[in-house]
Amino acid sequence: MSMNYHTVVIGGGCLGCACAFSIQKRLGKKAGQVAIVEKKVLGAGLSSRHSAIVRSANASPMAARMAKQATAYWKKLKPLWGIDMPFEQSGAIWIAANQGRQSSQKWSALENAMAAEDIDFRMLSHLEVEKLCGKAIKIVPEENYYYEPEVLQLDSSQILNAIQSAARRNKIDVIEHCEVVDFSCDSRHNIEAIKTNQGEIRCQNIVNATGAWSAELFAGMDIEIPVALEPVYAANFLLSTQDIPVTLPIIADFVNRAYFRRWRGSILHMHQPRSRSPKDIASSFSRALMNPEGANVIYDASSFNVNYQQLEDYLLKVQQRFPNIGRPVYAGGYRSFFDITPDLKFILGPDHRSTNLYHCLGAGQSLKYAPIFGEIIARLITGTGKVKEDIDITEFSIERFSKKPISDFWQGTEQDAQAL
Repeated sequence: MSMNYHTVVIGGGCLGCACAFSIQKRLGKKAGQVAIVEKKVLGAGLSSRHSAIVRSANASPMAARMAKQATAYWKKLKPLWGIDMPFEQSGAIWIAANQGRQSSQKWSALENAMAAEDIDFRMLSHLEVEKLCGKAIKIVPEENYYYEPEVLQLDSSQILNAIQSAARRNKIDVIEHCEVVDFSCDSRHNIEAIKTNQGEIRCQNIVNATGAWSAELFAGMDIEIPVALEPVYAANFLLSTQDIPVTLPIIADFVNRAYFRRWRGSILHMHQPRSRSPKDIASSFSRALMNPEGANVIYDASSFNVNYQQLEDYLLKVQQRFPNIGRPVYAGGYRSFFDITPDLKFILGPDHRSTNLYHCLGAGQSLKYAPIFGEIIARLITGTGKVKEDIDITEFSIERFSKKPISDFWQGTEQDAQAL
């Protein structure tokens, strides 16, 4: 195997793979130009436990614009990755507490901003919600409901199979069970080689797609990457087909802080959204500093279960939103994580200290953006092809964190509670 590449992507999750596929496609059909270095196996990290919901609404118009393009890519993935991806266009209903004029103004502003981006995101009457949900969910007069019909539902197991198949089809060198231990740099701070437990790998360009491992991985180069892990709990409940209609949209319930979706026929799957509380974000970063395992906690066996209190909390949330199903039958759960940044925005684009290093970090939203992020990074590295001329990734640059303390960033997150 060649150990000298045009580009090495570190991290074999959905973002790393998307970058590798798009870069290889732009470089041409010659094999051995792009490699993915993965410390376990492709998709073994958070990509294997992703909710696989693809939606566009976001308080950042630029993030929403990219998400809309990503949705279009997911629908027609074969021209991009060489493989098809099954999906359901289930749509999503967003439920917001009507907490007075200020709250309503925020959601109305989001609706108007999405209209400006030509994203279908609109307020529904209670009667319209009842028709969409078949009277399965509890509708409260004091709540507001919004509908995003273009939301897709993928399947995480199919995604893992797809990225492994696409790696072979695109002639990517996949180096698994390969841990990066250090870097060799030139006098200009550019990376010349990656030192791994399988030997040295030389390359012209590096893509960092390691998510929560980023901070530890690049600390030796004095490159600070502010990423921490926020735990998220997921649980599955068995349903009767009479309990909830097969056509139920995804329910993004921000009153009870839970996503609900009909999954694999007879399962109601639920998980938490990210917290936007400055206290919670600060707590996540504090835990990251004190966690001796670092991001390897993702692989801890204890992550594959939900304790009794978490289960009881989730059962209560299900009963509050789906009053007709009684006490549902628990069918398994697990703990996953969001890899968050201080402002909950992506880190995307070139590093300002090392000119051949590029970051592709999804900040807890990686899967839905994978195709568009891959195209953006590929264009930056190869200088070829177009994404969309109206996409500007300036606000997601890692350089933003070098200009002020990170605590200044999370203080503003509560102001954008709808940027989920």
